[in-house]
Parts: sequence; structure tokens; C-alpha cells
Amino acid sequence: MSNESTNVNKRRTARILTVACGLLFSVFSIVYLSVFQKDVMEALHFSLAKGKTVYAPWMSAVLITVVLLILRWGINGLVGLKGPVKALSYFPSCLLLGVITDVGHGVYHGEGISAQWGWLLPLLLVIYVGVGWMIARAVRLWVNPDLEEGIITNSNLFILLMLCVMSACIGNSNVHFHHELQVEEALRKQDYARARLVGEKSMDPSRNLTALRAYAMSREGTMGEYLFHYPQLYGAAGLLMGVSDDTALRLNADSLYVYLGASPTLGEPAVHFFRRICQEESGNYTTLDYYLSALLLERKLEEFVKAFHELYTVKDTVPRYYQQALFLYGKMHPSSATEEQDEALEEQWKTYEEFKAGLVGTVGEGNRMRRQFGDTYWWYYQYR
Repeated sequence: MSNESTNVNKRRTARILTVACGLLFSVFSIVYLSVFQKDVMEALHFSLAKGKTVYAPWMSAVLITVVLLILRWGINGLVGLKGPVKALSYFPSCLLLGVITDVGHGVYHGEGISAQWGWLLPLLLVIYVGVGWMIARAVRLWVNPDLEEGIITNSNLFILLMLCVMSACIGNSNVHFHHELQVEEALRKQDYARARLVGEKSMDPSRNLTALRAYAMSREGTMGEYLFHYPQLYGAAGLLMGVSDDTALRLNADSLYVYLGASPTLGEPAVHFFRRICQEESGNYTTLDYYLSALLLERKLEEFVKAFHELYTVKDTVPRYYQQALFLYGKMHPSSATEEQDEALEEQWKTYEEFKAGLVGTVGEGNRMRRQFGDTYWWYYQYR
């Protein structure tokens, strides 16, 4: 009677452990696919479906998880893993979960999952079946069947945790890539305010993200208000993607040139390009903000002032960074200043100068100034 009761308890514990592992894997899979890898899965879906269907993150995550659970059940029926190593039966499912999220910039060119998985995935699955079968037999022969329930539970939970970590390590975790996908999706939905906020805390945005963010601000009409709120690491070149750079899913370099109304010649600097299409009026009016911003990014302050007075017509609502640039030029050339100095800007400048005076010659002066005034054009002009 005692042995029978013990066997009943073991079977009940095994069932509870099976359900618990299945539930934990399901939660991880759904959250991983619909939250952490949402943008990657959307890009993969668009690439495979050619944009003909709409991606539903949560529904897709649930369906994929169900398929992976069925796969785990089917393969373990062949391998027969039990006891303290039963969670190893999730290896194929966790491997596939990582593989389908191992999507890189090739997705922009119609490619899907990384090419090496075409031969590596079948090989790993065949090896798993063989090794798993041997482990299952070894456990039956050499592992004490009377192991404590706690040891069996902890062993399986640890194995499942490691397999989930393996999935996350295989999948694409490149922050820049995720940011590019997020801003591209926001642009596709014409949510320009959300697009320019993507990755706003990142201090080293990619050139793609910088160019796409500038495009979002141009569409929103806020380039002069927000451009220097974000790190500008590429100068005027950061306003454009490379001529042969197709690393944006639905907005590439050519798409941007269509928006601007012209395209640069081979090797033409961004400032020259924007100046040319503004002077020849071959581009759209929106190019003016690009031109003025390019001049600020290249610190061509005198040329900016000249272009502003010649080309900028809406003088009653001057954007924030244009005001700061004009103000700075006035401070640098008092005799040629024509604008009335704004009292608010005067007060901000006074604070800026006083803080700067207290840091001159100290270690980390630029970084300390950035923390206080990094979202001003003054800091960019003097420290970048």
C-alpha cells in the first residue's frame, strides 16, 4: 500500500511539473515574441507576406507558442526524457524560438531568418534526438528513481531557465536595429511624434535612426524645435541615409529623396546638396529646414544667418534652435546683430555662461555641461 501511494504521488508530481513547465514556457514565449521581439517579428512577417497581411503581435505569439508546445510533445514522445531532465524536451522549441527571431538587416532585402540556420537547425535537431535518447536511457539506468521531489523540480526549472536564456541569446538583441524598426513602424503609421521619441535616451544612435528621426521631425514640422534635443553624432550627413543604404524596411534613401524632391550626386556633401536644391528651387519647401539644420550641424553659423534671412519667411514663429543660433551669432558679432535680444534667451545665456565659467579647465567639462545644457545649440556648437 505504501509503494502504491508513493507511485501515485510521483505521478501526480510529474503531472504538476509538466503543467508548470508548459505554463512557464508559454508565458516566456508569448512575452518574448509579443513584447521583446515584436518589431523583429513584424519585420519578418512583412518580409515573408510582402506587406499583404497585417501582423497581429499577440495572436501570432499565441499561435507560435501552441505550435512549439506541440513540437515539444511530439519530439519527446520519440526521445522519452523523464525525471530530473524532462525539461530538456523543450530544447527544440526554445531553439526554434531563438531561430525565428534571429533576423538581421537582411530582412530589408526580402531575406528572412539568418541563412546559416538552413543547415545548422536540422543538424542540431538530429544531434539532439540522438543525444536526448542516450540521456533518457542513462537516467533510467543510473539515476536513483527515488530522488526527492524538490531535486527533480529544481533541476527541471533550472534547465528550462537555461533554455529560455539560450533563446534570448540567439534572437536579435541589437538595440540599434530594434530602434530602427520601431521608428520605421511609427513612420508607416504617420505617428511622427512617436517616431522622433524612439531611442531618445540613447547616447549613440545609429546613422539610420538619426536620419529617420530627422525625417519624422520634418514631417511633423518640428526640426527646428527638437533636432538638438537628441545626440547628433554624424553632422549634416546624419540627415541622410547613405546612397546605397537600404537598411530601412519601407523608407530607404531613395524614398527620402522622393520626399525632398531631389537626390544628391555621388559624393556630394549633405550641406552642398541641400544648398543646391534650395537655391535652384528643385526640391520641396520642406528642404529649407534640412538646409538650415545642416548648416547648424556643421557649425556654419554665418552662412546659417545669411540663409535664414534670405529664405526663411515665417519670422513671427522662429523655432527654438534657430533662435538660439541667431542669438549666439549676435553674441559673437555684436556689431552685426540685427535681431532684438529676447529677455528669456538672455537669462538662459547668462546661466549657461556662469555655469561654464565655473567649469573651465576642469576634467569632464564637456560632459558636465552636456548634463545641464545638452539640449541647447550652444552646447553643440561649443563642445560637440
